[in-house]
Amino acid sequence: MKANDNKKDNEIPEIKETITILKTEYEALKAKFEEKDLFYDKYIRAHAEFENARKRIEKDKADSLKYANECFVLDFLPIIDSLEISEKHIKEAKDFLAVQEGVDMIHVLIQKFLKDIGVEKIKTVGEKFDPHFHEAVETADLKDKEEGTIVEELKSGYTFNGKLLRPASVKIVKK
Repeated sequence: MKANDNKKDNEIPEIKETITILKTEYEALKAKFEEKDLFYDKYIRAHAEFENARKRIEKDKADSLKYANECFVLDFLPIIDSLEISEKHIKEAKDFLAVQEGVDMIHVLIQKFLKDIGVEKIKTVGEKFDPHFHEAVETADLKDKEEGTIVEELKSGYTFNGKLLRPASVKIVKK
């Protein structure tokens, strides 16, 4: 093992040859060496702060993803409450018209909830077939309707903030 292998980072390396320099030059070199230590210390601290900030941002991002649907769930809870109340009344009900009205009210609540979060039902019956929003699964030969007109909705389609979630399955006129 060489003598230089055991030196510390902040020690001045051993000089094997004698060099003569002015005292002012020596003091300037010594000051630069000390300044290097300060810069190194600042670098280490800045790097540690950066790592801490990165970890904090990753944690915040994970928490945001974990709780992103919290508002969605809170807004949906009244619908669940209404369904639970309707189940209780269905078991006791003798007037099925009242049950139908209750189910219709829940359906209205669900539609309002979906609209509030940006989900909209795609228009179908009476509309012109649009392959971007509709999926033709059946055809009908009707003489009184124009070809490509939607005559029946088999499954509703929806958009979310203008983006297609699911196309509507429809029956169209084909001659």
